[in-house]
Amino acid sequence: MARMQKIKQCQVDEWKMTLEMFLVQGNFRQDGRPLSPEGIAQRKEEIAAMRGLVTLRVGQIVDLDTVQPIYEHPKEG
Repeated sequence: MARMQKIKQCQVDEWKMTLEMFLVQGNFRQDGRPLSPEGIAQRKEEIAAMRGLVTLRVGQIVDLDTVQPIYEHPKEG
């Protein structure tokens, strides 16, 4: 059985703020120093993950392990 959670407004707001912060910082740390190539790759992964989270809706039920929506009535066929 999947671990499930219902998405709350505060979570969506936090994800949006985090995504905006990552996009503003670009390839730089919070103190303004440039990220290493490894840091840039990790930042790109984090941005992709945040973009995925931001697509979730308030009230939607998700699997906490895969962060994928759980549909109560899956489409057949």
